[in-house]
Amino acid sequence: MILQTLALPILAGLLGLVFGSLVVHLAEASLAKRPLSTPRCPFCGSGLVPIQWSATFSLLTGQARCRECQRFLRVPRLLGELFLAVTWGLAVAKGGAQWRTLLVMATLIPQAMILVTDLEVKLVPNLIMLPALAAMLVIGALAGPALPSLTGWTWWQSLAGAAIGFAVFRILVWIGVAVFGPGALGEGDITLATYVGAVVGFPLVVESLVFAFALGGLGAFLVIVTRRGKMGTAIPYGPFIILGCALTQLWGVEILGWWVG
Repeated sequence: MILQTLALPILAGLLGLVFGSLVVHLAEASLAKRPLSTPRCPFCGSGLVPIQWSATFSLLTGQARCRECQRFLRVPRLLGELFLAVTWGLAVAKGGAQWRTLLVMATLIPQAMILVTDLEVKLVPNLIMLPALAAMLVIGALAGPALPSLTGWTWWQSLAGAAIGFAVFRILVWIGVAVFGPGALGEGDITLATYVGAVVGFPLVVESLVFAFALGGLGAFLVIVTRRGKMGTAIPYGPFIILGCALTQLWGVEILGWWVG
């Protein structure tokens, strides 16, 4: 019985792992503004063998280094694949086999892509975010936020969530530039926060932003205490926004119920 219960989430996780390798390549292609082609080493440009197309599978098989330049795989690629695998598995375990679970899984794809690009070069490409945001605004108005356990919704929840995400990060960017100068937070973070607001809707956008701020503060603290940076060190904020969103999508309704109750 337990195996039957776990079979579908495990299958979804494996599918997320395989699909994640394609998502990572799409993210890097959009970043470089080049057509999607056979994966190549990002350092020397030499072709990769099929098992190396997936950062996870190449690591598990001991082939995580380029055969030509011997450089190790980029860790953000691995994290992007694992993020999609874990969140897809958890989404299916939470929501089961239904169309809303598929919506949740679809909204996690742009998040995995941005996780890779922001960790690699601290960029949130509009080529990824603007189409994803436009699609989510329409879908959110028609079908509600992308939450696996959602039972009731109104047409304006996603739109209100997007507006709050935009407003909060617009203000934070103004403050960041005024206090720390350009680069503290970027315009891409505003677009990402707007997308996240549309994904989780109102009122869960507040919870998602709280998660993002808490995780971002913890990340900054760890950078300082491990002596890998100082107060003015720029760190990508996109991954914290994404983790806050994923946590809210998976457990935000229950957390809000505990808090209110």
